[in-house]
Order: sequence, then structure tokens, then C-alpha cells
Amino acid sequence: MTTASPCVGICKLDDATGWCLGCGRSGTEIADWRESPADWRSAIWLEIPERLKQLGVACRRLPWTKTDMQNFVVQSLEQGSGTFVMGVVGAVAEFAPATGQSVAVEVRDDKITAHTDGGALHMWINDDVRALTFDPPSTPIEGTHVVLAVKRERGRLPAVGSIADLGEDAAPLIDESAKQLFDLGLNRKEARFCVRVADGSARSVLHSAAGQTLISSLPMLGPVLAAESPTRVIETALGRIEVQGQIPRPGERSPDRPHTHLLPDQLALSRAMPVGMDLPRAYLPGALCYPRA
Repeated sequence: MTTASPCVGICKLDDATGWCLGCGRSGTEIADWRESPADWRSAIWLEIPERLKQLGVACRRLPWTKTDMQNFVVQSLEQGSGTFVMGVVGAVAEFAPATGQSVAVEVRDDKITAHTDGGALHMWINDDVRALTFDPPSTPIEGTHVVLAVKRERGRLPAVGSIADLGEDAAPLIDESAKQLFDLGLNRKEARFCVRVADGSARSVLHSAAGQTLISSLPMLGPVLAAESPTRVIETALGRIEVQGQIPRPGERSPDRPHTHLLPDQLALSRAMPVGMDLPRAYLPGALCYPRA
């Protein structure tokens, strides 16, 4: 579990301590890392949290291999101990089972798929994924939380700046009559927010709005999407979450089950992660997991 490197892509040594401002190792430890025995690396890993705390660095990498990350995801899903979030600030999907509901999890090689009432999740955890965490008190979310981040050069999605008809969804997780996928045009490299529709008012309105920005078309789109509540599909480089069920109206609480948030005022902040949870520039967020209350 401790063979991974702590490197997060920030390679600058602090003048006072000699520790790297990204990973917390000394220059000598960085140079010797690959050739040193596992017990030596394990000892360094144990020192890193305190070193980074002294440096005032909140974000750090966890000493998890690909298998460790896969086991974490599967265990969190099967035990219902964590909520998985994909998207950007203002446009996210949250995946967790309703109280008393179970999650069916399937693992095939690097791919994890999960289904529960009202939603489905798919993750592809390969060698480009890193597990990061944030140490208090800088984080706004209580409890230990983990970001599964993707290397920036591998994690960029096409930034679509207007509503676009993507054609038939090629990889749906939920079997349903709705097939046509529309990108709502977040114009973000970290994630995209789509809806999957069947023939009907929502598809007609989306087709008419193609080429327009989300903000300009919301007065026309909003009421129709709220009424029909098509399947929402949120994707990152790590995978996707699909959500079914009625979209809450303004002022209503989100349901205790998979759900989405699409909030234009928060989208306007252009943040990938909440305040206090910025990632090193080398990574883009794939999914955030935080403990369920």
C-alpha cells in the first residue's frame, strides 16, 4: 500500500525546511525514492501529513495503489458509507442509496459499476488516477473525504459552450426508452452535464435550443426539464453518474437518493472544487467521496 509516490506535480523545495511544497519529501528522499526499500518509503509516508501541516499545505496524496482505490470505492458503495459526487461547483450529481436501499456493485478489471434505486455510477480507475485528501481546518465538509483525481493531460473533456445534440447515448448505465443525449454546455474541461431524453416536449425544446448557451435558454428549458425530469448524466474523465427521478423545484429539498444540482449562480464562480479544496494544477477532479451523515 505504500509503494506509490507522494508526488502531486508541485516540485518546489521550501527554503526553511528543505521539504517539497507539494509532497513533503526532502530533495534527498525524492532522489532516492525509486531505489529505496518499501519499509523506508512507508516511514516517509507516515511523516508526510505532519510535514505538510507545518508547511501549511492542505491537499496531500494518499499512499494508495490502484487496487487500494478500487477497494475503497467498492467498500464505500457496498456499505453505503460514502456519497460520491461528480461535476463542478454548481453542476453536480450525487450518488448514494436512499435509506434502507442497497447498491449492486460490479467490478470488471479497472471498471466499477454500481446501481441503486434512482441512479447508477460508473468509474474507470486506471494508472492515471490519484487519491487525494484535505486536512482540516481548511475544508468546508466535515469528516474525511477523498478526491479521486485524474492527471490533467489525460483528464480534459471537450469544453462545449452551448447546448448540443450528442446523438444516441453510446454507453448508458440505465436501460430505458430515452436514448438521445444533449450536452447542456457548461463549457468546462472538468465535467459535462447532460440529459437523456425520449421523444416529447423536452427533446423538442432542447433541439430548438441547440447552439444557445445554457443561461440564455434556461427560461425556456427550465420549466420543461423540471416537468419531464429526464435522466441526468454527469460525466468526468473518471466516469459518469446517471440520475432518475423528479427534479426538485426551487425551495424544495433534494431527495435522500441519487440527485443532481444545477445552480447557475454557483456555476458563474467557475470553480472546479469548493473553496478550500483546490487541487494541485497537475490534476482535475474525477469524483469526490465524503462520509454520509
